[in-house]
Amino acid sequence: MINNQRGFTLMEMFVAMSLLVVLSSLSIFLVTSQQTSLNETHFLTQLEGDLYYAQAYALENQMPIQVRIYPTLHYYYMRADANTGNIVERYYADDIIFSTNATLSFNINSNGNFSKFGTYEFRIGKQPYKLTVLIGKGRFYATKL
Repeated sequence: MINNQRGFTLMEMFVAMSLLVVLSSLSIFLVTSQQTSLNETHFLTQLEGDLYYAQAYALENQMPIQVRIYPTLHYYYMRADANTGNIVERYYADDIIFSTNATLSFNINSNGNFSKFGTYEFRIGKQPYKLTVLIGKGRFYATKL
């Protein structure tokens, strides 16, 4: 018999394919965790940016801004009044869940201060967060718990 050195044996092909499948499945888990991290960062950055924009709009136009967050609809908006329409309107991911299903409502006064202060808790995936609105100077921040 003549040995053919130009090909691979069935066992070598099986080992190579097994390694390919294992590496592919590992990369799926890494991509999924990376996507969750991006969702967290995107939502927090977007919400903070929108609140800063609404504050600046209130100060510039000397008019109060309504902020409404609808947890069951995964939606929030900010508007000056019914005539101006929404200055910010966003839908957010389904894995972002607020601790209450009731509508979260507060105003940003014409001087940039918030009408209500307190803590709003929510989760992004399995990670809990809180949005804290401080009394007085119109300050707020979001933190990981």
